Order: sequence, then C-alpha cells, then structure tokens
Amino acid sequence: MSRIERSRKAEAEAKLGAINWYDEALYYDVLCSWDPGTEREFVLGASERWGIAQPQRILEPFCGSGRLLRCMPETAIGFDLNPAMVRYAAQQSLVFRADAGRFAVRAGSFDLALCLIDSFRHLTTQQAALGHMRSIASALRPGAVYVLGLDVTGGMQADTSTEDWEMTRGDVRVAGRVGGLGDVDPNTRIETMRVQLDIRDRGKRRKIESFQPLRVYSAQDLQDLFREEGSFEAVACFDRRYNLEDPRPLDSIRGSAVLVLRRKQRDCR
Repeated sequence: MSRIERSRKAEAEAKLGAINWYDEALYYDVLCSWDPGTEREFVLGASERWGIAQPQRILEPFCGSGRLLRCMPETAIGFDLNPAMVRYAAQQSLVFRADAGRFAVRAGSFDLALCLIDSFRHLTTQQAALGHMRSIASALRPGAVYVLGLDVTGGMQADTSTEDWEMTRGDVRVAGRVGGLGDVDPNTRIETMRVQLDIRDRGKRRKIESFQPLRVYSAQDLQDLFREEGSFEAVACFDRRYNLEDPRPLDSIRGSAVLVLRRKQRDCR
C-alpha cells in the first residue's frame, strides 16, 4: 500500500461513524430526487417479464427516505435501519425499521422486491449478505423476482469514481459529491465511500462530509454468493440505463449493474 493509500485509509478510519449523511433524511431526499419513472417502469416491467405480472405486494429493503416507495403501487412497503430515514419515509409511505442483514416478514407474502442504488454493499460481511438474500427469499412468493442494483467494479478508484450533481427543492439546494477513497482491503473486501454535501437551506449554508464502508463485489463474487444461498436464479442483467431491451452479461459490466433474480420454485440449499 502506497503512502497516499495509507493516508486515505487512516483518514477514513478516523472519520467512519463520526457523521452519517443518512441521518440527514431531508437533504438525502432532495439530492436523490431525480425522476423515478424510469426505475419504476423497469422494475415493474422486469416483474412482468420474468416474475409476477402486476405485483400486488412490493418490498423495498434499504428504502431510505422512500423516494421509490412514493412512486410504486400503494401496496409497496419498505424498511430501513436508520431511524431518521424511517421517520421521514413514514410521512408518505408504509415503512418499518429493520436490519437488512436479518429481517422477518410473513413468508411468501410479497410478489416483488427491489433495491436499486448500491445499498446492498452496506452489508459488509458474507454472513450479512447471505442473511439478506435468505430473508428476501423467504419474503417472496416462488417465481417472484428481486431486482438488485449494485456497483460491480472490484473497487471505486479515487480518481475516476467520483460523481457530482445537485438538486433543488423550494428553498433547499443540495450539491453532492460521492466517490471512493481507493482503499480496498483485499482481505475484507471493504472500501470507503466518501460523501460531501454542500447544503443551502433558506439562506443558511452547511457542509457535511461522511464516510461509509462498502463491500466490494466482482461478478464472480456475486455468482458465488447466489450459488451458496441457493434460492435464486439470475435471469437477466442490465446496466443502469434501465433498458429492458438491452440485457448484458454480468461479467461485461464495469460499474453499476442491475440484476433480475427469480425466486426458485424450490430451494436448492
């Protein structure tokens, strides 16, 4: 590890947990308030094509502030571990608080599940990832699909992975910068995401810097995980343009992949 990499890692370790941008539910919601229509049509279209047409009950783990829940059919239910996110989302949607690595709902009670913007990588151990997949499998009816989006890169490079954008709602403007520190640990497969927010709220300015650990996945890592868990078959894969007419092999995608995983009729565990 180079001196620069060691410095970045030390910086991340010092700041992890000090500030959590997920505690800022309003500003998170503003920053992520792009039009959800494309995602909605993709998810419902994937369910119709590979799973259950016109799903009546939809589950969103890691629902955050409820951005996607608000545009889904009324029977959509979400959950998140962060109390601020649950309180915010509950203003307009049906949500509950739970750990995505281990949760329980009535078995077979959902027709579709979705998790689109890389939240799955917050589960930083194999045990947590397996627990999540098993919990989702239990929640879904056989034949239902789980639409799962995550970054498949082998690690976010500090000099190429940064994204900058800003959004405005009324008197609130949030500019965000999200990227990696380039500090992947090959043993734990953990890297650090840095989020920088520049907030202007009714004339007052505030800046936030937050560091979050994320687990790194290659295409092979994901295939191994699904094989070990055993409840799903990967029926299609796409990049984040959400074009149902343009499927891609998982190992051809460098960046954001969107997988359609179908709950098997029988577990093969």
